[in-house]
Amino acid sequence: MNERIEKLRQESLDTQPYISIQRAAFVTEAYKKYGGTVSIPVLRALAFRHLLENKSICIGEGELIVGERGEAPRATPTFPELCCHSLEDLELINNRKKIFFTVNQEVKEIQKEEIIPYWENRSMRSRIFKEMTPEWKDCYTAGIFTEFMEQRAPGHTVADDKIYHKGFSDFIQDI
Repeated sequence: MNERIEKLRQESLDTQPYISIQRAAFVTEAYKKYGGTVSIPVLRALAFRHLLENKSICIGEGELIVGERGEAPRATPTFPELCCHSLEDLELINNRKKIFFTVNQEVKEIQKEEIIPYWENRSMRSRIFKEMTPEWKDCYTAGIFTEFMEQRAPGHTVADDKIYHKGFSDFIQDI
């Protein structure tokens, strides 16, 4: 491993992961501004544009491939349009023993004052849960399964090439 790579690796290992509120704040600003005035796909596009026009860009010294999800290395954004975290969620994330993310007071304040009031009943998770049966909710509470997007944002799974050439009926036929 050369000196540049070793330095970048060590910086990554030494940096404490933390929750960044930047993305959530920019997306919330856009949804408040444009919500109800345009279609949902256009609203999402406007929110994405607002985010890209305003987010901090991190280019670290010695990096040849650049880009971070947040404004700094190990900054982890939240996606309130998918799942609006409660203050209790943030405390849990901050206090976990093994894999934790630091949540500072500013993040908690913005979550409490801006994010939760807007997204608490608008997030995809809350909308899905409103439609679920009591039996489904009992199974969920018991830990039989989880709602996938509570834990991650969509779009990270890459399908192989077959899905583009075959339909689900073809897959069923193959099975």
